[in-house]
Amino acid sequence: MRAPQPARRLLRRLRAALLPAPGQALVLALLAVVLGAALVSAPLMVGSAEAGVWEEERARQPASTVGIVLTSSTLPGADVPEPGRIGRSTAFDAAVTAALADLGLGRPVSSTRLRDPLVVETADVPLTSQLLSVTGMAGQVEVTAGRMTDDGVLVPQRLADATGIGPGQSLPTRSVATGAEVVLPVAGVYVEPTVPLPPYWEPFSGLLRPRFDPDRASTVLPAPVVLAPPALAVRLAQAADADLFLQWSLGLGPEATVDQARAVADRVERLEVAMADPGSAVTAAVTADGYPRPVPQTRLPDVLTTVDRTVALLAPPVEAAGTGGGAAAVALIGAWAAQRVRRRGAEARALVARGMSPARGALSATAEAALPVVLGGVAGALLAWVLVRVLGPSADLPADVAPRALALLGAGVAVAVVVVAVVTATLLVRLDRAGGPVHRSRVRIPWLAITAAVTVVVGIPVVRGTADSGDVLPLAAPLLVTVVAAGVLSAALPRFGSGARGGLRRLPPSLFLALSRVLAGRGAARLVVVTTALSLGLVVYAGVLADSTDRTTAAKASVAAGADVVAPLVRRTGEPGPLPAGATVVGVESGVTVAPGDVRANALLVRPDELAGVAAPLDPLAGPPLADLMATLAGYDGDRVPAVVVGAASLTERELTVRFARAYSLPLEVVARVDAFPGQRSREALLVTDGDRYSAALEAAGQDPALLLEQEVWATGEPEQVLAALTAAGWSYNPDQVTTSAAVTGLPELRAQSWSFGYLRAVSLAAGVLGVLGVAVHALTQQHRRTAADLVLARMGLHRRSAVAASGLETGLLTALGAAVAVVVALPASALVLRVLDPAPDLPPGPLFAAPVSSIGALLAGALLVPVLTVALTGRAVRRRSGGQVMRDAA
Repeated sequence: MRAPQPARRLLRRLRAALLPAPGQALVLALLAVVLGAALVSAPLMVGSAEAGVWEEERARQPASTVGIVLTSSTLPGADVPEPGRIGRSTAFDAAVTAALADLGLGRPVSSTRLRDPLVVETADVPLTSQLLSVTGMAGQVEVTAGRMTDDGVLVPQRLADATGIGPGQSLPTRSVATGAEVVLPVAGVYVEPTVPLPPYWEPFSGLLRPRFDPDRASTVLPAPVVLAPPALAVRLAQAADADLFLQWSLGLGPEATVDQARAVADRVERLEVAMADPGSAVTAAVTADGYPRPVPQTRLPDVLTTVDRTVALLAPPVEAAGTGGGAAAVALIGAWAAQRVRRRGAEARALVARGMSPARGALSATAEAALPVVLGGVAGALLAWVLVRVLGPSADLPADVAPRALALLGAGVAVAVVVVAVVTATLLVRLDRAGGPVHRSRVRIPWLAITAAVTVVVGIPVVRGTADSGDVLPLAAPLLVTVVAAGVLSAALPRFGSGARGGLRRLPPSLFLALSRVLAGRGAARLVVVTTALSLGLVVYAGVLADSTDRTTAAKASVAAGADVVAPLVRRTGEPGPLPAGATVVGVESGVTVAPGDVRANALLVRPDELAGVAAPLDPLAGPPLADLMATLAGYDGDRVPAVVVGAASLTERELTVRFARAYSLPLEVVARVDAFPGQRSREALLVTDGDRYSAALEAAGQDPALLLEQEVWATGEPEQVLAALTAAGWSYNPDQVTTSAAVTGLPELRAQSWSFGYLRAVSLAAGVLGVLGVAVHALTQQHRRTAADLVLARMGLHRRSAVAASGLETGLLTALGAAVAVVVALPASALVLRVLDPAPDLPPGPLFAAPVSSIGALLAGALLVPVLTVALTGRAVRRRSGGQVMRDAA
């Protein structure tokens, strides 16, 4: 149904007032989309990175360590059980629980464990069992017989099978420490949790995980765990005259956001104060009964410190890239405003002649630009929001991101509208009131010479390798080199054209016309070559930075960690069980002296036949394949200890001697040299040797390898599964010293650089698309300027299709020149900058170059798209212009 006539007239008036030129408004809206996306994406990316780091760190940490754990016990100072204190632990537990709830931390998972095991007599041999009480445990186990009650315990299935006890019966036990008889009323039978343990049972993994028994040389099940309700557990402890270990756990939950984590961390600080408050119920219980004061234990502050460190490193480059993109969009909007005045030159001169002031003209331009800028900015902000959520580190954004993003968007829109007004007013002031063209200054600035001089000054530190990665100007060196190269090439076009003029006449008309225009080297052609080379060079440069950073990070992780999981072993007596599949033992000796030269080095003792399948693969630029190195090491048949020298330029001799203080010296023979090797955790020299030969040489020198060497288990697989298998096999390690490749890639320096360059790549691709569209729009503008000339050529016999093809070929050639400069110049120039962008210089290897295949592919696709788009736009413009209209406009 059509709208009434007055409404239609109102709509037409609104459209004429707000969008007098829909085509120009569409171009302005597209530029505003870029403006909004560039400005808003920066804070969104920083917020996404903050949430992403939190999610990755939380996933790497056990749930119990990221949460809050408080511990205490009923043990008295004299280590003598006091039943009264054991009974009052219920009130102590209530006081601690209330203190946590008062701070908004919620109700904790309270657990009570009997200090001493209980002995259960069976038909075969006596069994020891543990008594455990955990709040909420009824819903965390599978009960196969009976049910959980307040006055009965749950026994594991294997204990019920061994004793023949079931629900409704009593299980007689006795305390290992006191010998007191304790009768357990059995209410049900449950199935024990298995490895990998659910998060709820992870804090009690020491009671539930299988372990390796050296006497049996096999893995055995843990002692059966009897589950009791809290009140019953206290009564049973009193009956056994045994003390209790108390624990309160507060988990953050798998869906906890970084904002929630920060809120919990703030409450943890207040919790420490609350636990020490002299007037609190907790302090009263501690003072009266001597309970150890519960102290919060958590790694949450350390995790948040990693988050803050990563964000602090990532925010400056991301914000700089976003601000630069926004500034470029504002500059293009200013160019749009200037083009608007020039396209309406006759109208503007007429209005100025009739008395229109520049302020009124600027106000009119502002009214025309307001709606496209606002709508485009909002669309760009929404686009950035979608892209960051889909492609960014995390889809969850902190709460403070939205206000910052909206503030930047509002400021950007306001600046864009002001720029339109200022540019319009400036050009109207400079109009010749007699009707002449816009005044143009005759002063020519030698921009090419100035840019070349700046490039030399900026590029010298980059070439010498002395530039600081924190400085912005050295990082712009590849772009400056690209601009200078494009400027030199475009300036040389007329020289090529003068020499090729005779040969061009034998070409078809469209090709002759396109080459003639390109080789004429006019200002517009030079501008197209330079701007295209700059925008596409940015695509190449950002691609090099992103891909090279990812390659360098992967290489550093493989070298620094050594394998997926590296667990330093604790010196211990007894023989552990067999290693899990995909694992090997590596010996480490630190601080040896290598002669000649007295070079300090570290030694890595490996099993060549096992290491190649376990260690992380070497990057081809860091050294030969690991399997080849291990084959060389294993194939040595000399009388010395074979060694691979890693990263020691001063150790050039083939035969070396290793000394440790005055204790011993060993003869070594170098069989290979590489720049990096898995397990090289510093820039000090590293000697990779055959572990069996090295140990035999130590024994021959009268030394005990077990006393001199540290040992590590290197393994492939997921850390949780590997460590569980090691624990089950009886291998003792320090959990705080376990290293994983994921932990190395998660270093704030590496992660921040990888994500910031990934963001820069996205911004550069947007700049490349904008550059391609700009070239096509420039071709359309040139077509409008050449309309009269094209009409004359048409009267002389040039077909319309040939004219359109000439325009497409011209634009394609100019774009191809810019793309060639971007690839040929920006690619090697970018490789020079990598040397000053090592985020972790202490970790070998140094920065590794990676060719950005995807970026170059996108560049070539854009270069091929330009002539196609140009032909479509100019063909449409040519078909819509009549000869009579052209001559009237020219007159």
